[in-house]
Amino acid sequence: MPTRIDFAFDADARLPQAARSTLRHAHQGTCVYVYCDDSNRLAQFSQLLWTISDTTFLAHEWLHDTTSVPVLVYLVDQANWPLVALRAQPTDWLLNLDDDCPPEVSIFTRVLEIVDQDDQDRQLARQRWRLYQSMGLDLHAHQLSGKAR
Repeated sequence: MPTRIDFAFDADARLPQAARSTLRHAHQGTCVYVYCDDSNRLAQFSQLLWTISDTTFLAHEWLHDTTSVPVLVYLVDQANWPLVALRAQPTDWLLNLDDDCPPEVSIFTRVLEIVDQDDQDRQLARQRWRLYQSMGLDLHAHQLSGKAR
């Protein structure tokens, strides 16, 4: 079965929506790998995981070869991507926060893409969509605008 890619379009803001989605999936017991090769963006996302809710803390780790404490959310960049293949389970999800497609998405059964209303973000998402489509992956589009977040 090909990897399923879920695009969530029209988020008010990409990173806060991604943090809320990660929180929801982690609370359901799903392990989420968050990929981004932009260290500043990944750091902002990490900060959001600490502050997205006044009543909830979401433990997460930057994935390194010394990572030993199991958590439900791992932050990973290009340099540490090879570790994902060693750790990821078929039930884990991948959240892509990068402007490009992550390497080897077929490791996962589900990939989540959050797209905000910014024209540049939408254009980059279209490019990722076409690449995933050319790979024969199972694409799904969801509209977030107007939904309760």
